[in-house]
Amino acid sequence: MSGVIANILQPLKFVRQTLQIASSMTPASSLVKPDNFSLSSIRNKVRCYFPRPNEVRRVRRHGWETRMSTPNGRKVIMRRLLKGRFVLTH
Repeated sequence: MSGVIANILQPLKFVRQTLQIASSMTPASSLVKPDNFSLSSIRNKVRCYFPRPNEVRRVRRHGWETRMSTPNGRKVIMRRLLKGRFVLTH
């Protein structure tokens, strides 16, 4: 059973490693304006009026970093990825 879960989560680990490399190159203000659009389009769809105060709270609570920081959050992202969702996280 653990081998099946490992095979499912393998693409997610690759995406996480790629994003860690990209985030180490970008400044801390990448939450407002992403520098690398191809990676950000996988993670979320940033709106033109971002950031509003409640939207910042939503991104911090339900965003990519928060989801990837816990095992259950990674499962949420994988379920959405397998279902074919365009937006994986906020």
